[in-house]
Amino acid sequence: MSIVTLTTDLGYRDHYLAIVKAKLIAQDQSIHIIDLSCEIKNNNISDAAYILRNSLPHFPANSIHLVAIKFSQDRSKNTGNNSIDNSRYLITKYQDQYIICPDAGIFSLIDPGFNETVYQLYYEGEHKNHFFLKDIFVDAAIHLSQGLALEEIASVTGEYYRATQFDSYASGNILRGKSVYVDSFGNIITNISKQKFDEVVGKKRFTIVLPGVRFEKIYHTYDEVKHGAPLVFFNSSGHLEVAVNGGSAFNLLCPRDIGTSSDFNLLIEFYD
Repeated sequence: MSIVTLTTDLGYRDHYLAIVKAKLIAQDQSIHIIDLSCEIKNNNISDAAYILRNSLPHFPANSIHLVAIKFSQDRSKNTGNNSIDNSRYLITKYQDQYIICPDAGIFSLIDPGFNETVYQLYYEGEHKNHFFLKDIFVDAAIHLSQGLALEEIASVTGEYYRATQFDSYASGNILRGKSVYVDSFGNIITNISKQKFDEVVGKKRFTIVLPGVRFEKIYHTYDEVKHGAPLVFFNSSGHLEVAVNGGSAFNLLCPRDIGTSSDFNLLIEFYD
């Protein structure tokens, strides 16, 4: 049995996702299909990368991950070799698992130090770009699930888009971070890891500064604060998360004029 996961923007209202699954099953009824997330909004490749990065450790070797998100971009602004090409589709084997995706920068978003071999998929017919998940990715997944050689359907390439993402950093007595993902509960996950916090702040006194609220404590459970009150804690992935007990941190704390969760910034001031 092979595991194939789907990360897409297809949603569940239309029939498109069902067609993809039907084609997979029609070619191999032993395949186990898992939806990582099929409601990625606004071509948000960073959301897709966050979901995949935090899912990979829980899957067995040789799982196949289909990430069908194209990054919206102004082609006139592409410069040099490091540019997005949504008509190219890539495969890599990372942490003993296969990732198939458009050339939109997801590998470096999953791991800034990514250096695995990357392959470009062969395919014929430009019309296949319209529904590439069904018409290109499914065939590649079936090929891999049968244990056939990757080199039969793709060739090695060193030219692919490497996206960069703002990392948390310390400046003076301040550790600066920002939101990298907002889940369906309105919890705001930041790019400040526990490892970074321990390295920079350690056992020093600190104040976490958010829009309209300040914390001098990192909590462990929601029950430590009153219903409707905000809190911060390190989640199961080891990242600082902002939440509200019984509510949405995003709705409570994010200014209404920012328009996007990516503009949610926070500061951790620390003192000797």
